[in-house]
Amino acid sequence: MIAGEMTVASRWWWRPGWTPGRSFYDWQVTPTQPVADKLVEIFAPTIARLPGLEQVDAARLRIGVQGIGFVDGVKGMHLAALVAGARARLADHAPFQIAFGPPVVAADSIRLPITLPAELLSVRQDLTGALTDVWIRERIPEFGEPLRPCLALAHATRPTPVEPLRAAFAEDGFADFTLDDTVSAISLVELQCENGRYDFAEVSTADLLRVPEPVVEPTVYDDPLFGALRWPEDVLKG
Repeated sequence: MIAGEMTVASRWWWRPGWTPGRSFYDWQVTPTQPVADKLVEIFAPTIARLPGLEQVDAARLRIGVQGIGFVDGVKGMHLAALVAGARARLADHAPFQIAFGPPVVAADSIRLPITLPAELLSVRQDLTGALTDVWIRERIPEFGEPLRPCLALAHATRPTPVEPLRAAFAEDGFADFTLDDTVSAISLVELQCENGRYDFAEVSTADLLRVPEPVVEPTVYDDPLFGALRWPEDVLKG
């Protein structure tokens, strides 16, 4: 058995390019608040009794979709063009469903894989397209690499054996766990790593197409101030 199969490594180490005080722009999907709260509630008992894990709170549950680059390397005019381009492209997408689960023990975290719907892949392609409208492909993070979306439920804080983690989630009945959610917007966030944790500051949002409310033709019995009025009895009896 190789070391990677024996232990989960600590999440906290400096990735390439990261230094103290540096941050990164990233397009992400944020679970709806009810789903985020439910995920924290469902998995809290299992995670709490496992050593070496720190649960991710509801506000930090995120799904990375497309990176942009380190903040200190993105000019303001470029960021404005990237956001405008992404919003224009994503406005043609309707909200869509995604499915979380079941949980897996990854190299440095407990994750919920995301079933990759065609709609999410199309969104990612449009976000990449908005980047190539401004920059050359070589500048775009992970350009051409497949999208493997997931949601981190907990991060490892120290090397931890894998098998007890897997056994605990299996014993608690999560082998077939799934939970659906609706994606109606994509968030641009500034990802920060300070004091041994990752935090997010939302920069902008690109809404997906919303189905408009049906148009109701006004009648002579509708008042502009008080709305629909009661129809006369002789009209209702017709």
